[in-house]
Amino acid sequence: MDNDIFNDNKLNAMWVLDKDIETERLEAQYYKPKFVRAIEKIKCKNGIVLENLIFEVKDGPGGWGISTSEYVDSGVPMLRGINIKDGLITLDGCVYITEEKQNELTRSKVLKNDVLLAVRGSSGVGKSAVYSLEQRANMNAALVKITVNETYLDAYYLSCFFNCTYGRLQMERIANGVNQQNTNLSEVKSNIIPVPSLQIQNYIGDKVRKAEELREEARILKREAEDLLYKELKQEEFLEKQKTIINKFIWINNKEIETRIDSEYYKPNYILYKHILKKNGIMTLKIKDIVKDIKTGTTPESEFITQEGQNVKFLKVNNLDYCFLNEDNLLYIDNNYEEKKLIFLQQEDVLVSIAGTLGRSAVVDRRNCTTNQNIAALTLKNINDIKPYYLSLYFNSYFGKLSLDTISTQATIKYVNNKLLGEIEIPIIKIDTQILIENKVIEYKNKLNNSKQLIKQAKQHIEDLIEGNFDMSKIKETN
Repeated sequence: MDNDIFNDNKLNAMWVLDKDIETERLEAQYYKPKFVRAIEKIKCKNGIVLENLIFEVKDGPGGWGISTSEYVDSGVPMLRGINIKDGLITLDGCVYITEEKQNELTRSKVLKNDVLLAVRGSSGVGKSAVYSLEQRANMNAALVKITVNETYLDAYYLSCFFNCTYGRLQMERIANGVNQQNTNLSEVKSNIIPVPSLQIQNYIGDKVRKAEELREEARILKREAEDLLYKELKQEEFLEKQKTIINKFIWINNKEIETRIDSEYYKPNYILYKHILKKNGIMTLKIKDIVKDIKTGTTPESEFITQEGQNVKFLKVNNLDYCFLNEDNLLYIDNNYEEKKLIFLQQEDVLVSIAGTLGRSAVVDRRNCTTNQNIAALTLKNINDIKPYYLSLYFNSYFGKLSLDTISTQATIKYVNNKLLGEIEIPIIKIDTQILIENKVIEYKNKLNNSKQLIKQAKQHIEDLIEGNFDMSKIKETN
């Protein structure tokens, strides 16, 4: 991506010819140099107005069509901006509507191969994904659905274009609003799309399709790892007995009272969980007995930078993904920065969030990392007895979060200090099962990373295409 031509710091103003001024858009923001240059480049690559390449664009219902009180626990997925992640559809965090409501909201029904585009909301205007599932779905007012004419467009290519730098710049230019950006149907149709041959479009779209396959395989591996864990921890027995709990608090035996005498520590779910472990002979060890060290970091008194180079990676809670590190929006500290409180993490340290959002956990798989005071780093005594990815999965599980929540202090913002963290009991399951869980989590991580890499490559191909740098030999290699 030629970032230099979009550097607005070089120009404070730009002359616009009369023929390039759109009477409906007279605000200066619309003619910022980075926007004008992006559109010029797109037009030079057989840029065609979207309206001429599709069958229809439809939007979702606003508050007049559906309210949050009509959402149900299961049923027909009601897609929102949050359900577009990394260029693909995810049902994580999805809300649902009834079949009756689905039949009522006919205009906004989502069908397989519809291109979804975020047009308003805090989740990010302009991000896009193809709905590839067989099950019926609907969408709210934050999204529009685009039904492409396959004679001209590959749906996955179009979605990838919206997600690349040029597509996002164009949507940013079109969007209106100060506090919250939004785009109407006419404005969506006005997008200019570079239209190469279908052969090139399919080549780029195939990368996104493969990424989608890998993420689905990763999702299955994640579920299998969780199933192994929950089977060992007798989740079914826990859920069955949980139904009998009708009181907020319960009576406990004097022998069960520990050093904590606050009622929050003796929540029924936590007491039930401990009883089930004991009843089934599942041994537990306190964290302080399985680690060599528990460390927390600090936020350095230094300006952060965004380029990696040889700099120190600074990990925040948002960088703790499900058992592995997510480097999106990663910050760095100058390698020459000296600070006595700055801790350096070891590979295979288990990180866990201990403030605010408790229990997000990941395993350190790279060098030259540090973290802040909201994350604890656990260095295990012997990874042959406790596997790092097993422990990380446990923290991310319902029971791990329950343990952290129970032992935490503070009312408004939950917090667990190192001493309290050391008192948490970890179930010690068979090492063979731990290894099986770890292998599935690692494979899950690798497939997700490969999926993200393919999406990144696809977006880069479109940017290279627009800039005249696309390597046509790549197409020939696939034939």
